[in-house]
Amino acid sequence: MTRKEAMEYNDSLKRELGQAALRYGLDELAGAYMVDNYITVLPEDARKGMIFLGKDPASYKAGNVKIDFKKAIIAGFELAASVSRPESIFNYIQLVIVSAFFIEKAIKQELGKLEAYVVYLLHKKGAYDTGIEEERFISELQEWYHQKEGKAVGRGEIVGAINNLYGIKAADFNNGYIYLKEHVWGTVE
Repeated sequence: MTRKEAMEYNDSLKRELGQAALRYGLDELAGAYMVDNYITVLPEDARKGMIFLGKDPASYKAGNVKIDFKKAIIAGFELAASVSRPESIFNYIQLVIVSAFFIEKAIKQELGKLEAYVVYLLHKKGAYDTGIEEERFISELQEWYHQKEGKAVGRGEIVGAINNLYGIKAADFNNGYIYLKEHVWGTVE
């Protein structure tokens, strides 16, 4: 995410959490306060994301949004003590949990089946630092896909999947080589 996108997401998160705060009987400003004090939205940096393969493959860019749960929960207890309303802590904790769900949506990019196969094979071939020549990789993926699925996959489909991975910054191209930019966990089913 660019600096502009990070700022826009920060503002939208404030709006969403403000609405959630109202639903939980808190002041609308509680959502903005939480974002300003316990959630950090960062533009893209050099840190790598992670790709989890399996039933629902997805790429997570956890470096973009961070929440300090410990400080947020402590502040909630302090809030409940200061207003002498112990039940307010439960509403506040619900708001903290809702913020985590909003953040999860922001950092998750779901992958299609072919994209997951591309990631898996790049991972198996160790295409992190050394990369793999694009044309050779496409041929190897076509052969591997045919063995695994029992049917052919077109070059255009593979190129489209690779371009999607490039678009979400999970893969990179340099001098005809493909590089995997994110750590991979799991396997394809």
